[in-house]
Amino acid sequence: MTALGQTAGELRRAVDEARAGWSRVAWITVAAVALAPLVPFLSLPGVRLDSLADTVYLAVAATGLGLTVGAAGLPSLGAGAFMAIGAFTSALLVARSGWPLEPAVLAGAAAALVAGLISGGIVRLRGAFVAAGTWLLAWLVWLFLLAFPSVSGGSQGLILPPKTLLGLDATPTVHFEVALVMLTLTALAIAAVRRGAPGLELSALRQAPRLATSLGVPLGRRRLGAFVASAFVAGLAGALSVQLAAVADPAAYDPFLSFKLLVAVLLGGAAATLGPAAGVAALGLIGLVSDPLARALQLPLERFDTAVAAILLVFVLALGGGGIVPWLRRFFPLQRRTARAGLVAERRERAQASAGPVLQALELRKAFGGVVALDGLSLELARGETVALVGPNGSGKTTALRLISGAEPPDSGRVLFGGRALTGERTPDRVRLGVARTLQATAYFPELTALESVLVGRSVRRHFGGAIRTALVTPNAREEAAQSEAAAREALDLVGLADVAFVPTPELTTSQRRLVALAAALAGEPEVLLVDELAAGAGSEELEYIAEVVGRIRGRGIAVLLVEHNLRLVRLAADRVLVLAAGRSVAEGSVAEVADSDVVRRAYLGTQRL
Repeated sequence: MTALGQTAGELRRAVDEARAGWSRVAWITVAAVALAPLVPFLSLPGVRLDSLADTVYLAVAATGLGLTVGAAGLPSLGAGAFMAIGAFTSALLVARSGWPLEPAVLAGAAAALVAGLISGGIVRLRGAFVAAGTWLLAWLVWLFLLAFPSVSGGSQGLILPPKTLLGLDATPTVHFEVALVMLTLTALAIAAVRRGAPGLELSALRQAPRLATSLGVPLGRRRLGAFVASAFVAGLAGALSVQLAAVADPAAYDPFLSFKLLVAVLLGGAAATLGPAAGVAALGLIGLVSDPLARALQLPLERFDTAVAAILLVFVLALGGGGIVPWLRRFFPLQRRTARAGLVAERRERAQASAGPVLQALELRKAFGGVVALDGLSLELARGETVALVGPNGSGKTTALRLISGAEPPDSGRVLFGGRALTGERTPDRVRLGVARTLQATAYFPELTALESVLVGRSVRRHFGGAIRTALVTPNAREEAAQSEAAAREALDLVGLADVAFVPTPELTTSQRRLVALAAALAGEPEVLLVDELAAGAGSEELEYIAEVVGRIRGRGIAVLLVEHNLRLVRLAADRVLVLAAGRSVAEGSVAEVADSDVVRRAYLGTQRL
């Protein structure tokens, strides 16, 4: 009964939030979804229902591809290959093994999913190599079908016997209705994922991969998840569309199908969930006029529609690559999401200060070729302590942060966190343990607001923010999303930026962007915070405020290692100072002790004074 009550409460809250954010676009979308199933019964002139159903199946595959291309930013040209894998797996099971249609379709989708997992290593590559690798996959699958007639049925393909679908004769009308349901469910699931934590992490990885990974976002796992999900959806669409055609013909799954699907995503708008479906509709309209146009121009019919689609793609990219749906959104502005009220962040209980340090670096050494960047560095951090790491350019300060955060492996030496060796732990793993880092450059997410940027940093503390739970909008996922937003707001308030939560980061000042990056690291509830040049670009009047922010962080029991060139900030914020030169520690002590060192002042601080 408790679970039922919780579910009912969450459903009521979901309805209330939906009402609050309802808009004209929502009404138009609901009306289109409600009227679309009536199309088979309207007897529209010139409309072939089987072609229309096949177009909707293509829209399903394109919508799934939108998750990879739009959210993850990976230009995949392999969707047609996954459709072919799903189609021929399903066709073989139905035609030669006598399987019922439904399990054969699921098997086809599963085969495409496995193919996505096997080929998913390419998601770690740069965009150009992803495009080339998936385009090669499309060719390999097609050539395989041509080379093995025993699989593809040869020149005549595989003829499929009539089957029932969901207990009904698999007529074009039934296929059309099933395709509409699939398109609606796919769009709803992907919209939920893109608005939730997984979509936010994918967006962050697309915009600023180094910043996102420094906050603990696992690049390979998130991109692989999007790629595999797109492969599964494409395989499902292919497995059903081939049953509609009643024949599995290799000619229908050549590499140009993959190109057509990518064009549809970009033409409709990769940034919008409904963009790919709009792109498929636009290509369908192009197909209606391409044949008579080709005849009028006395051009060969083969690939004429593909050529027109390519020209349109070039046109869209030349205009900025937004696509149809983002362009239409200008006339239907969406309501900005408002803050939830009454949320109280539940902070994790911090471990009480112990006798030992929270972090130790022992004899760290790193060389790049013949240049020794760090040579035997050792340091300790206690809870609630701020240690400044200073020294001239090239002294190894940033290298020290990279070794401690896991961005670079040391040649020798160890890093201990709470007495535990972090050897072999990658950056996301260290962030989850409690070691967070900000980057030296003023990195930010240009398409996110300040609050969304901080939510990226909060993602490491999510337990119910996976793609499936997010797509299904489970009560735990919703409750955790509310807690994450409250924690992100708290982090923004800690750095004094609560009033700019919904301001896009490009509109913030350089100092504000650095504080947003600091808040993003704080949202992950670290116990050790590695901060690289927080005062870079800050005016003299801002230094006291930045020092105050560092003091607030220290007051929460967080150990701060501050790499800084601005010695005034060091004097205002640091408890201890460690001076590096040529990769080695040359002085360590309180600010006063280091300031009194003539060797340090003359050789390493120049005319500046602490």
